[in-house]
Amino acid sequence: MTTALADRHRDDLLRDGADITLPGLEESLTGDPLFHAVSPEGLLVLTVAGARLPAAALDQVYRFRLVQYLQRGWVDAAAVAARGLRAEPYDEFALRDFHTLVVERSTGRLRGYGTLAAARDHADTPLGDPGHRPFVVERDYALPLAEHLGPRTPSHLVREGKRLVRDYAMPRSQAAVSVPWWVYLAWAAGCLEVLDSDPAAAIVGDGKLEGAVNQLRLLGFAVRTLDVAPVPPDPTDLFAPMWDQQERSYPFVLTDDGALRPTLEHLRTVLGSGQEGSVRSRLVDFLEARS
Repeated sequence: MTTALADRHRDDLLRDGADITLPGLEESLTGDPLFHAVSPEGLLVLTVAGARLPAAALDQVYRFRLVQYLQRGWVDAAAVAARGLRAEPYDEFALRDFHTLVVERSTGRLRGYGTLAAARDHADTPLGDPGHRPFVVERDYALPLAEHLGPRTPSHLVREGKRLVRDYAMPRSQAAVSVPWWVYLAWAAGCLEVLDSDPAAAIVGDGKLEGAVNQLRLLGFAVRTLDVAPVPPDPTDLFAPMWDQQERSYPFVLTDDGALRPTLEHLRTVLGSGQEGSVRSRLVDFLEARS
């Protein structure tokens, strides 16, 4: 495929992806979400299991994921075009994942997203079992989680956090300022649901020390980073460009040592107030006052 055809496919996806909407989302859910809020700026914020979303909405979610990574240069545009992709590929396991969605109520446009991915094991498999299908972070870092969480830990007690993004094309506004924080809040509420389920439960993922890792500590997570270098990416991997960055990422394990719930409650109060100003500074003040 020529570069011109690949560029045309990319441009078509970005143009069409500029209007990804989820109309009537609240009414179409087939069960209660894990998190629900409406912001002062008119944003609907949900964390919901994929199985509770209608098929058409799930398709839109995976279109959004692909478009956002194309916008950031984190996906191979030529590979996307060669495979004729219009959305990120997904399978039945997406129904088990938790999806965080921030949607403009007035337009239905999807403006923020995050996910907590479930294990890809078909049965209740311990992390140390030879039949365990690795999480993405295990694959990308050649990192057996069994060595850090225990070989007998059932994989269903572990979730992998990924894809916390705001719509790249969202114009500047107070709503745009608040979207990333609403994503973090609703996503972290899903994490709390997992962590509360069992003392052995954990959230895993990877991120930059001065970026996501710092942000997660600010939210009240107990964060353990692992000094493990990533495996060189397969050049044919759709997401190989994501690794071509100056600052490296580190795998992490998230748990709760008691600060998570009160911090999230404070963050919800701050966001619900609609008050302008730095959310980060108010979180820092809150955590310092508790220490």
